[in-house]
Amino acid sequence: MARMTFVLPSMFPLAGRLIRNVRPTPLAMNLDRLYNESLALLEGRGIRKDEQRAFEVNRTAATEGHADAILAMGWFYVNGVGVDRSITDAITWYRRSARRGEPRAMFSLGFIAYEQKDWDDAMTWLRRAAEAGHHRSLFWIGKLHWKGCTATQSRSEAMRLIHLAAKKKVPDATRALRWLAALNKAAKSRLNGSQT
Repeated sequence: MARMTFVLPSMFPLAGRLIRNVRPTPLAMNLDRLYNESLALLEGRGIRKDEQRAFEVNRTAATEGHADAILAMGWFYVNGVGVDRSITDAITWYRRSARRGEPRAMFSLGFIAYEQKDWDDAMTWLRRAAEAGHHRSLFWIGKLHWKGCTATQSRSEAMRLIHLAAKKKVPDATRALRWLAALNKAAKSRLNGSQT
């Protein structure tokens, strides 16, 4: 059995001290095993691919509290993998994961709200995700500002956020900046051509 080592968060008086010989509980090890089994079933790694069984195994781990399995439940439902697609159920599981502080769940809730054109909810969840370190959320908040889906349209704030996301290596942001640069170049070319 492998030994786990971790550092306590800085809010504790023993911050920075290494705690050794901490072993995961049998329940945690079993839940990890179940979650990994669900991934193997989902991808067909070493066993026959079975999306419905992957969902069922993942649900067992999620119901018992495995953090990654809880997040994955939202993914299974939003994509209709191994189960009928249900945005309502996806939101339920993503909220459960977000309450545990998972930035990917916060982003997913923001993205779902964005797709449903619930701009206030989208902004709330995307901001929470960004504050929790989810860089892709910066790009989507920028899109909300660019499109004027926020209280006030702010293209300068949108550009600031998209540039920040691009610095964090978010592909969507990098692609958007290239596209905007190409549009700007084309507009300048047309403007210079009409002035001659």
